[in-house]
Amino acid sequence: MEIYLADDDISGAFRLMKHHPNWVSMHSSRQCGCCVVNTSGMFSDNTNPSNFDPLGLGQRQVAHHLWMAAASAIATITPYLPALNLAQLPTSTGIAAFRPADRDSTNPGVLSEGSSRKPPPYNMHVDDALYADVGTYAVHAICVSILALFWLLGFPTNPLVPSPLSVDKFESFYNHQRKMVGRKFNSWTLSVGLLDYKLDQLQVMLREWLEKPSFNLLEVATLPGILENHTRYARWARCWFFTLQNAVRFILHGWFKIVN
Repeated sequence: MEIYLADDDISGAFRLMKHHPNWVSMHSSRQCGCCVVNTSGMFSDNTNPSNFDPLGLGQRQVAHHLWMAAASAIATITPYLPALNLAQLPTSTGIAAFRPADRDSTNPGVLSEGSSRKPPPYNMHVDDALYADVGTYAVHAICVSILALFWLLGFPTNPLVPSPLSVDKFESFYNHQRKMVGRKFNSWTLSVGLLDYKLDQLQVMLREWLEKPSFNLLEVATLPGILENHTRYARWARCWFFTLQNAVRFILHGWFKIVN
């Protein structure tokens, strides 16, 4: 059966995490001659993703409950959304492209031991809810995720308060392919990989490195960061990345001793 990929994003997530007053002075900076005091999370804070976990976990657990309990989720949520559209089912020629999605120890399937239907896991990636379902349940699964978000952070009834749902990022057309958290997912081939433009950028960067006579600290810090991210889904390249990472670490360690 066609598996429709879906996601939704919490709007301005990190503005919701407020600093304790004792921390505020630690998050001040000088910008354009002014003293800027940050009272809530910034992307440069290394604790931001973990600090957001309680809200992400809350949305996930509420969605699990509502998937079974909220029969009226579609009627409640659709007034707040653009029209939701599912792609047409594939033709007989398209079905040949399907990769069977079998149960295993990691992915136990959608039926419980009593053969009742289970809700999607609603896995959270910081402030992004990622989920999938077949056509029969897809619209319900989408509306339940957003209903859980509104239960947690409030319904968008006040025009002066931003909606908890990131409406500008919300994509209301659903099929077997989707861009989620900077990756390209495909439920026909059961695959995940780089977006085309990121692959092009990676190739350009690697060509530049092959011709570099030297490099600075920022460049040599950026290279392993990008490769660590992109080789996560390419196991054959992962061992090469670790070799390069160790070489960079060895060089920097030697330089540090010289400078010190």
